[in-house]
Amino acid sequence: MKIRKKLIIYLLIAIFIIITINMFFAKPSNGMLKGNIVIWSEEKYYSYFTSIAKEFEENNKKVKVQVVKINDGNYLEKISNTDSKDLPNIVYLDFIELNKIKDKLNFKEENKEIIETYSKNFNESRLQEVIINKNYNAVPFTSNPIGLFLRSDILKTYGYKVEDINTWSELISIGKDIYNKSNGEINIFSSKDKDNINLLITAQLVDLESKEYSEAEIKDTINEVYNNNFINDNNYICRIASIDFYKDINTNEINGEWECKNPPSFNIGENRFYDLGGENLVALKVDDNKEVIKSFIAYSATHKELLSKELLNYNFVPSSLYSLRIKYEDKSNKILEGSSPFLILSNIVERAPKIKNYNKF
Repeated sequence: MKIRKKLIIYLLIAIFIIITINMFFAKPSNGMLKGNIVIWSEEKYYSYFTSIAKEFEENNKKVKVQVVKINDGNYLEKISNTDSKDLPNIVYLDFIELNKIKDKLNFKEENKEIIETYSKNFNESRLQEVIINKNYNAVPFTSNPIGLFLRSDILKTYGYKVEDINTWSELISIGKDIYNKSNGEINIFSSKDKDNINLLITAQLVDLESKEYSEAEIKDTINEVYNNNFINDNNYICRIASIDFYKDINTNEINGEWECKNPPSFNIGENRFYDLGGENLVALKVDDNKEVIKSFIAYSATHKELLSKELLNYNFVPSSLYSLRIKYEDKSNKILEGSSPFLILSNIVERAPKIKNYNKF
């Protein structure tokens, strides 16, 4: 009997010691996070990061998040030219920029943990953009769903409908006809869409299984579709754009009547859902405060309420799918026809598939 009591006592002591050790060495919970981190932000995302940092600090009293504003257009250059010891803890980069600094990245396991925890937040096409050599090098933050905005009033004037344009050849053919009938006053494209068109056409050609395009052939195809002969920044029939152009429409900076739809493909029946070149949250300086960095990245990338607010204010499209599943209340706008661009662009983010030959993209 005495032996049994002693065994029970020893067992209880052992359990107590194990629990104590686990509590001591366990990773800190949200309420126990402690440390200081720095994030660099341009003007476009500065308001969001200051808001998310304030809320994060309120929930984690021993954490301090400093958001440093960086001059627009100088972001990647500043990261590349800054000594490693002076880098911030967190930045954001698109997939092209991410590849340029991949040798500086050492947060792969933590990124993997975030993505696995919040796997239902992100479409596979966006996750594809943050994978380098089978490792997650960042966490998706924003999306760039590419839509086609058409001047429905001009099309009507010249005997066409928005429904007539579904392929690049249809867009070019109708655009040329309108150009000729308007005596050269109305053309097809704006020069502002050069990057989106390059991304979109490259992705579409790489995505094809019927033919393998060389880099030279891709450039030639882009030049056939988009060249100086088809550009007029003052009067054009379409924009290959995203929420930035939708914002211009709603701030009355754009003339005419517009309708948004999925972008053109080369052939009927091909994929027209492309989400390309969004920003990703990247951990750079990670020697200290790994748990704080990981927690803040996850918080920033998945905060439904604050991300949805940015979407509804036309600031950016979040990659978090849950932040897109909200009620859209489009402002009354006499120059906008058809389905809400919010719905079109959100649908592209949700439905965009992986690019089949992404390694060649």
